[in-house]
Amino acid sequence: MAKIQLKTITDGKDKNRYCGPSVISALTNLTTGEAARLIRKQSGQSRITGTSTNQVLDGLRACNVKAYRWQKPGVRLNRKTGPTLAGWLKMSKEDRTPGRVFLIVAGWHWQLVSGRRYTCGRIREIVSIKDKRVKRRARVAEVYELTSDNVTKPDIDVSKPKTKYNPAYYQIKKLIKPYPEFEITYEKDDVDYWVTMSDELEDLAAELEHPLCDEHGCFDMEDVARRMEEMVEFAKEHYPTISK
Repeated sequence: MAKIQLKTITDGKDKNRYCGPSVISALTNLTTGEAARLIRKQSGQSRITGTSTNQVLDGLRACNVKAYRWQKPGVRLNRKTGPTLAGWLKMSKEDRTPGRVFLIVAGWHWQLVSGRRYTCGRIREIVSIKDKRVKRRARVAEVYELTSDNVTKPDIDVSKPKTKYNPAYYQIKKLIKPYPEFEITYEKDDVDYWVTMSDELEDLAAELEHPLCDEHGCFDMEDVARRMEEMVEFAKEHYPTISK
């Protein structure tokens, strides 16, 4: 089989932090924002958060990457009863030779393994499969081996649309720049905007039943700026606690 290379996830200025676009970025020359736009244009979905198997494989296919379902006699992959990621890594040791890349769904999360190298949209860098951040107890539901003789850019235009200047952009930049640790960001889809904080702050907002846990959609950039201002105030109050 032809070999492809596992690369570092690239975000660019239009980061999408979800795992589907992240694994596409790690295998192609697309940023996560471009990968998200590719999935949106192929599927008609207005916002990319969770991604289905077909959406991810269709996105890879548009970049000339083929997927073959991994199988082993006596092994049944399943979200509830399948082997753990640690178990799959052990049983696939002979298959995971240098240059072979595997796309895995475990714990409702897309991730990539090549030999002893690992990456995903949560860790966002190439690490060892032994890294403590790898959730090795997650149950493996699907595995695909990926191949390509020439990874290409898709025929679909996935470039970031140009936007007219809006004073709200300056306000948003002033809100985000001093607090990179809050990971406050926004994504524009075909309908509206989607604003998020870091996973830790999102989890805390849900735990506290704070209104911000449900308020992510915005109609325009002015609305984005108002929402981000609320998120910054929330994060400034609570971040010292979760960062200890």
